Amino acid sequence: MTLTLLAAFVVLLLGSLGLANQGLDKIPRFQHSMEIVGGKLCVFGGKSTSTGVGLSDFLLDYRCVDVTKSISQASPKWKSQSSASRFAMPPLAQQSSVYDRANHIIVPYGGQTPDTFSKANHLAVFCTKFEAWGASNIVDNDPRRYLHTAVLQVASGDMIIFGGASDATTNHQDNGRWLNVNRMVLDQPRHGIHAAGRGVGDEANIAVGTIITDNGDDTPAAINKIVQHSSVLVNDTQMVVLGGNVYDSVANKAVNLLFDSVHIYDVDRMKWSTKNCTGDIPPPRSAFSASLHDSSIYIYGGVNVTGWSQLFGDLYKLDTDTWKWSKLPIPNAPAPRYAHQMKTLGHYLVVTHGYINTGKDTYSGDKDIYFYNLDRQTFVSSYSPSGIAKSELDTQWI
Repeated sequence: MTLTLLAAFVVLLLGSLGLANQGLDKIPRFQHSMEIVGGKLCVFGGKSTSTGVGLSDFLLDYRCVDVTKSISQASPKWKSQSSASRFAMPPLAQQSSVYDRANHIIVPYGGQTPDTFSKANHLAVFCTKFEAWGASNIVDNDPRRYLHTAVLQVASGDMIIFGGASDATTNHQDNGRWLNVNRMVLDQPRHGIHAAGRGVGDEANIAVGTIITDNGDDTPAAINKIVQHSSVLVNDTQMVVLGGNVYDSVANKAVNLLFDSVHIYDVDRMKWSTKNCTGDIPPPRSAFSASLHDSSIYIYGGVNVTGWSQLFGDLYKLDTDTWKWSKLPIPNAPAPRYAHQMKTLGHYLVVTHGYINTGKDTYSGDKDIYFYNLDRQTFVSSYSPSGIAKSELDTQWI
């Protein structure tokens, strides 16, 4: 069984009305999601200028830029996916998302919702084949969270969820923080076969959408109830957890975690380990972005949650073979930011939007997209798809 969507009719209707693929002006955005799908880099959800939780503060907008063609950083040709923006799109910010290529679906999970929003019966899932949102067969019965991470294990089709907190916007689960690693089944056959292979028993008939709490190692005390961290899955088995903050109940404040060590969760064996890091250790931060390229993890931006006034615009690389940090040069760098997104695409790091200081301690979302050339080690004014594999552009299906 795989996720089912009833969205094709919506797409056909919009196509007949001539509403799809309209050109769009750039708009500020932060706390959003980003995925590379079918030769397009797509962003959705988040907020524009305000951190409020009224419906008007949320962006009901799904837009894409064609990454099979060259892109000017100053004037990217964003196209509206009207079928994705206007029908069944959930109002979310600070959500996670994963893209399961095998089933042609983007699954957002958790996130803040408007203060008047009622939880739907089923999670809204985006079908990349029909380019539309629709109700899935995942029953939305788990308490919502935000400030968490989610990664997709390709072999099992499981979404691995870790950390996060809750507030009044997450269906009124107030003041909770999540401790254990959970996994959501997105593909019943893949999950069952992989579970049997790793010796956890007969899970062939577990329904799509089921959330399983792992029963392996306890979460290490240092990252107990972590939020605003990043998680990167290396070799489809090792979830590397970096940065973020935990709550100090004695001092009654958030405490930044250091980057002199990282915690690693083996998603198959359900065991935690720790690696001590050397080199140019990044300053502690939260709400930054992280992405994997070859065997290295890159982190960019973030904020110091002690006061929230120190924004970062630096870039670091962690070699997962040696666990050594390196600080990279950043010529032509944009403004420091947090609550942005970053993906690796060939020899580029692609950064979208984020929350920035626009001057005189006034903050807003950024409207731009940025390209860091890993070969040249600089932010560049244009992007070219030359030399980027179809598998990275996600065009092998086309």
